Amino acid sequence: MRFEIKRVGHDGEGIAYYEDKPVFIYNAYLDEVVEADLILNKRGSYEGILKEVITPSIHRIEVKDETYVKCGGTNLMHISYDESLRYKRNTINFLLSTKLRKETKNTVLNKTVPSDNIFNYRNKTDLPVRRIDDKNVAGMYVRGTNKFMPISNFIIEDENLGNALKLVLEQMDLHHVYAINPETNKGLVYSLSLRTNEIGEIQLVFITNKNVKLDKLAKAINKINPKINSIYQNYVKDYKDNRDIYKGSMFLLFGDKYLNMKINNNTFLVTPFSFFQLNTKQAIKLYDLVVTLAEFNKEDVVLDAYSGVGTIASHIAPHVKKVIAVEEIKDAVRDMQESLKINNITNVIPKQGDITKMNNAIKEEFDIMVFDPPRIGLGFYLRKYILTKLPKKIIYVSCDPRTLTDDLKELSISYDIKSITPLDMFPQTSHIESITVLTLKK
Repeated sequence: MRFEIKRVGHDGEGIAYYEDKPVFIYNAYLDEVVEADLILNKRGSYEGILKEVITPSIHRIEVKDETYVKCGGTNLMHISYDESLRYKRNTINFLLSTKLRKETKNTVLNKTVPSDNIFNYRNKTDLPVRRIDDKNVAGMYVRGTNKFMPISNFIIEDENLGNALKLVLEQMDLHHVYAINPETNKGLVYSLSLRTNEIGEIQLVFITNKNVKLDKLAKAINKINPKINSIYQNYVKDYKDNRDIYKGSMFLLFGDKYLNMKINNNTFLVTPFSFFQLNTKQAIKLYDLVVTLAEFNKEDVVLDAYSGVGTIASHIAPHVKKVIAVEEIKDAVRDMQESLKINNITNVIPKQGDITKMNNAIKEEFDIMVFDPPRIGLGFYLRKYILTKLPKKIIYVSCDPRTLTDDLKELSISYDIKSITPLDMFPQTSHIESITVLTLKK
């Protein structure tokens, strides 16, 4: 059927209409006329499988890699970068105008802060591996399915990761270490995780279904490429997807316990479970903006929730009296403690636990609260905690505009929403990072 794209959804999909119902068409863009097969998806919604672009958008460009497009990992690769920046700001603006029109009538919505690198910017990748034609192969899944698709080159990941992955797969073949076959459940390795720093050192993790140590393989990999100098194995008994890695038994196979990641003048010691921003250069812009927008002073006591290895807390520390940094993952808290030592930061106090359950355990009165939550946002209990404590200012780093607007709706009872600054942490994708400044109403 032929469709005209009337708007663009939050996942970068073009939206047309059939019998007054929306039809979601991936890789189509605003004002385009396209041909697509109309289907009813598993959620009971209309979806169009794009066949041909009849009238292209003035912003459409040639796609760099079809594999990434099919897997949904780069769902804005078909439009120019400048247009993708406008799309991200417009997405936030649409949510504000439909959900928070009254509350944001005086809010400043800034332009999207661009990324210096729009390809090969990711410092980490997690990839499933399979045994195909007697070879170990890494890949991704076709969007919305469990169909495995091999990848031959990296587009948004750091090039060091692509070179390391090739070596790892070759050595797995030579040492007869086989990837899993989901149909027969034969094989050992479910997936690989690789993270790199600014000097090309790499931390590698094998996720396996058996506790068969891969010491010889790890040593062989390091011998060929000494920069792969931190190699772990994570044994997960009942692995279904990447969320199950936290249930596994992680142990160091070879090399250094930590991968050293640098942000400005600070060094962060990172182990595999620790969260660290995936776009290092853009993370520097993010943290600098947090400091600029917060306008800290030397008497401020600050809460940094969802602190990871303490990147934001360490950035804030020189400007304030004290930072209480709360993080749920134990490994990340240990990494934060070690990082604070080597950076000689003494006014950041790490606390381990779920911030939504620690309301009564934290006795400090905070002048400013900084939040960088996962996609689920702050949620009911944390919003309640904020509205009980009423700090003078909140800095909310969000990675999902939809949960952001839900949280802002509740917080606007006591807070003015001063500004929102979108920031492009993930070029070529529809993911939207932003920094919101809220101040307590007079």
